[in-house]
Amino acid sequence: MKRKTNWCLTENPCLGEKLPICKAQEILKPECTTVYEDSKILKQRSRWVSFCSNTNWIIFSLIVISFSFCWSVSAEVIDRIVAIVNDDIVTLAELNKESGPYIKKIESSSYPDEKKKTMIQDINKQILDQLIDNSLTQQESKKYRITISDNEINKTIENIKKSRSLSQEAFDYALIQEGTTIEAYRENIKMQMIRSKIINFAVKSKVIVTESEIKKYYDANTEKYSGKNKYNLRNILANNEDVIKKIKMKLDKKASFASLAKSYSIAPNASDGGKLGIFDISNFPKSINDSLSIIKKGEYTNIISTAQGFQIFYIEDIVLDGSKTYEQAYDEIYESFYLERVEKKFKTWLESLKKKAHIKKML
Repeated sequence: MKRKTNWCLTENPCLGEKLPICKAQEILKPECTTVYEDSKILKQRSRWVSFCSNTNWIIFSLIVISFSFCWSVSAEVIDRIVAIVNDDIVTLAELNKESGPYIKKIESSSYPDEKKKTMIQDINKQILDQLIDNSLTQQESKKYRITISDNEINKTIENIKKSRSLSQEAFDYALIQEGTTIEAYRENIKMQMIRSKIINFAVKSKVIVTESEIKKYYDANTEKYSGKNKYNLRNILANNEDVIKKIKMKLDKKASFASLAKSYSIAPNASDGGKLGIFDISNFPKSINDSLSIIKKGEYTNIISTAQGFQIFYIEDIVLDGSKTYEQAYDEIYESFYLERVEKKFKTWLESLKKKAHIKKML
């Protein structure tokens, strides 16, 4: 991915390059020397000196203005290069975009300021390493002409939702809980698919998962496939504690949870009465998990402070879900083994690629 260099840093008077002040003289001089009337020569020369003096002043003024303009523009530029990867670069804006959700969670936590600072530095380093890996992967994918279509990504996401029994509402909420967006998730899926194809093209090594491995795993994890309770949930989200307290008071007075969600919630599912879908709450943050675990169907939680804001959850129903026979679990187990082995082979290949690449970090 090539980027144009900021013009202020290349061909610009800011670098001290002299403008051809005498150029105006060269262009206009023939006109001055075509004066043939003796009586007008002195007058014409006087005009010429005055004109060139004014011209030089104007050009000098333009240089000063140009210099000032460049200084102003440069002062406003907040982006910079944080890594060079062969012919590609990683910018601070790209890094901030990827690390932003994680940093937001850290800043909203109760850790001491020094701990937060250290955690933010660590997460920036980790994200930068990931962006460097992605850059190398993209470069190699171009080399092998590997492309991933939007349709391929859509099918993969649908398969993921199906294998995990996720409704669209549950999927959307999972993204919110992770502090990510559908765009970022799609990009992550795309990178995973590229990695899988690169293994076949670059490493020339097929990933093999045997049926005996899958059966052995299923037998060793019968509890996992025997099913578990899942919660059909609604929620109300507010960014103001006073507002959520008023909502809680209305709930205590037997007001409809769905109606209050429509009226007060700022979540994307507000118009649907706060409907979220069916979830395995063991994957939820501890504060939400603990609050839901102590209430029953038809009850709601106390106010919970989360990274997204203040929330109240309502249990619409509790269902036994996830019970799978060996045949039903086969694809899920295969996918798990396959991705694990692709990732392992990919990391080995990537490390060898890094040794040959020109990588410079400037964070």
